[in-house]
Order: sequence, then C-alpha cells, then structure tokens
Amino acid sequence: MTVTAETKAAISKADCLEILYSDNNWWQYYAAALKIKATKSGNRIRLNSLLNAKSGLCSEDCGYCSQSKKSTAAIDEYDLLPKEEILRKALIAKKNHSSVFCIALSGKRPSRQEVLVLGETIQAIKKMMAIEICLSIGLVTDEQIVYLKSCGTDRFNHNLNTSRENYSSIATTHSYDDRLNTLKKLREHELNICSGFICGVGESNEQLVDLAFELKEQQPYSVPINFLLPIEGTALEKQQPLTPLKCLKILTMLRMIFPETELRVSAGREFHLGELQQLAVLIVDSIFLGDYLTEKGAAISTDQKMLDLLGLAVEGAADE
Repeated sequence: MTVTAETKAAISKADCLEILYSDNNWWQYYAAALKIKATKSGNRIRLNSLLNAKSGLCSEDCGYCSQSKKSTAAIDEYDLLPKEEILRKALIAKKNHSSVFCIALSGKRPSRQEVLVLGETIQAIKKMMAIEICLSIGLVTDEQIVYLKSCGTDRFNHNLNTSRENYSSIATTHSYDDRLNTLKKLREHELNICSGFICGVGESNEQLVDLAFELKEQQPYSVPINFLLPIEGTALEKQQPLTPLKCLKILTMLRMIFPETELRVSAGREFHLGELQQLAVLIVDSIFLGDYLTEKGAAISTDQKMLDLLGLAVEGAADE
C-alpha cells in the first residue's frame, strides 16, 4: 500500500492485512493515521464515563465477561441502581468533563421495569445537564428503542465483539445475527449506533479485517475498540495476550477504515498498550475515563495528566 493523504478514501482488505503484518515499516502507516486524525478533529478529544448500573446476574455465557453465568470471577452483583445513584454518577461524569455518560446493564435484555426506570432517569439527567447518553443494555425491542429515544437517549452501544466465524467460540447463548439484527433495529429508528469489538479473543488477522469491514456496513456513529482483559474466572482467562505493537497496528488500521467516524480506544488500553498508550491516544477521537464494567481503569487524574502532556484539548472543558 502506498501511504498518501488519500489513503483514507480507498483502503482495502489487502491494505489492512499489510498494516497488521507490517514489520519495520509499521510507523509509516501510523504517520498516515495521525494525519487522518489531525484532519478530522485536530488536537481535540472526547471523554466518556461508563457506569455499570446493573452488575452480574447474567444468563449469558460470554467467555470474555466476568458477569457471565459461567464466570467464577469475584465481582459485585446488584440489580439496577436507584435513580438517585445514577444521577449522582452522571454529575461526577460531567464534573470530569465527560461528553458522554454511558449506562450499561448486565443481562441478555432489559425488563420492562428497568426500561421505565432508565427512561425516567435519562429525562432527569437531561434536565440537569448537557451530556450525551449512551445505553448498553443488550437486545432491545422496537418499543423499547422508541421509548428510550423519546426520553433523550442519544445512542445505543451494541458491539459485534468478534467475527462471525469466531463467534461461537466466545458465546453460544446468542448469535452474531442477534447482534446484527439489533443494530438493524437501531438504524431503522434513526438512533445513533455505538458499536465496536474486542481484539484478542482468538481471532485471526483475516477475521479481524472482515469484522472491521462488516462493522463499517453498519454505519456506526462511534467505534469503541476493546482489547481483551483476561479476567481470572472467565473462559478466556488464559488467552494469549496481545503485544503493544499489535494493538497499535489494529488502531492504525481502524483509523484508516473509519476516517470520519468517532474512534475510541476502550477497555484494555492500560493493560495491553503499555508505553505505546500515548501513541494510541493521539490517533483516536475519544477514550473512556475511569473504570470499565467490573475492571479498574487508570486513575482519572492519571489520564488527565496524560492528555495535558500530549497537548490534547478535552471537548467541552473550556466551556465549563
């Protein structure tokens, strides 16, 4: 692949594999990704805060997840948090300059009562502050989508996670098509989609590229890229870890596939990228601030210092 300013307009699957298999010339692709990011949004970055509003108690068997029914990981288990607690967490997210407050619920799909509580809570948040709301609540019905959109939900997160060929090796209680069908419903109701995947769950480079192109067809508003956290007690706890350079190559490839889409480096960046984490942050548009679902992230003050060191301007911070 010849790296030019036009690379972002015509990247192919063969180009992507060239990036992933690159050796001494990997930095040329990274330089092109950096140019794409600079053109898209300069030195700006968006912060996202994630709340695990219902933990554990899940009937799914996802091999990467500590909340799975088959996991023996030691985690807190609780039903949907009270409205007041979710509001408090939203206020903290806003105070930390997050543009997006992500509310996640464990489980295959939310109950009617959970959806009603979420709707009331989202309405209250929107009255209190200007912050975007993203929900990650599993498989949803058309009725639930319409209701939650009317309450002020800005987008839904529903990751594809891994390729079709690899899917049965990480989950059997739902299918790859279940996830595609959920994304289809969201598009039909004209609700923004946040959808990405987990790298390092046993996929090949070829499967990773196929997944990325399948994801592009879903027209996501934002793409979160997770790197597997091998949590003790999960089915994938002994999965071979990714190298920092492999993670950076994946992000470089995705920057070229999604030149105009919000790209986020998500769970596992601290664990896998190591000293290359700063290089990764420079080519993405957003990061999660603080903890993930059941796992700790970097201290908020640590991430804030890193962003300052890199000269990145947090979206919305100057207006508060």
